[in-house]
Amino acid sequence: MHNVLDWLGGFGLFGLFLTMFLEGASVPFPGIVVVLAYGYLLPANLFETVFIAMGMSLFYSIASIIPYSIAYKLESALPRKFRMSIEKAKKWFHKYGIWSIAITRPFGVGNYISYVAGVTKVKPSLFFLLTFIGIFPWALTMLILGNDTLPAIKRIFFH
Repeated sequence: MHNVLDWLGGFGLFGLFLTMFLEGASVPFPGIVVVLAYGYLLPANLFETVFIAMGMSLFYSIASIIPYSIAYKLESALPRKFRMSIEKAKKWFHKYGIWSIAITRPFGVGNYISYVAGVTKVKPSLFFLLTFIGIFPWALTMLILGNDTLPAIKRIFFH
C-alpha cells in the first residue's frame, strides 16, 4: 500500500485532477479509490481541502461535457431501437427535472446522466453548473473520508 501511495503522491494535484477528469468523461476507472487515497495524502486543513474539492469539481464538470456533447450530437444518428430507450430516458428526466443532474452525481448513475442531459438538450451552461453543484459535496466528502479512514485501515492491516 505504501508504494501505491508514494506513486500517487508523486503525481500531486495533477493526478487527482486527472482522476476527476477521467471520472467526468465517463471513462471506466476506479476513481473513488484514487480520490480516497489522495484524501489521505493531502493536507488535512479544511480550507485547503475545500479549495481542492472545488478544483476536483471543476475538472469533473469540464470533462462531463464530453459525454454530454456526444449525446447531444449523436442522438438523431442512433438506430430506432436506441431512440425508443432514449425517449424513456427523456420522460424520466422530464418527470424528475433537471436537478437530477446534480442529485445523481454522487451515485453510480451520475456519470450517465451526462448522456441523458445531452440527449434532452439541456443548456450547456445549466448542465455545467448543476454538475458542479452535484459533484462538489461528493469530492469534499471523499477527501475527508480518505483523510480520516485510510490511516485507520493502514493501522489495522499494515502494522
